[in-house]
Amino acid sequence: MDENALLKIVAEILEVDVEEVSLTDELDAIGWDSLSNISFIAEVDTVAGITIDADALAEAAKVSDLQALVNAGA
Repeated sequence: MDENALLKIVAEILEVDVEEVSLTDELDAIGWDSLSNISFIAEVDTVAGITIDADALAEAAKVSDLQALVNAGA
């Protein structure tokens, strides 16, 4: 999944404009929570057919960590 597609998913989950999200953002700082994790797992599975490990996702600290998880699952 490319960067733009990932940022679009993150922005949709957070209900913000995609321009407000970047790979360097800290998840805690942008309002990411456990419900966001669940939504992310479901959305990535639906959009890309990629299964994200919930335990690994819980360790993610930045948006770039989310991209690494998606790329590892691809």
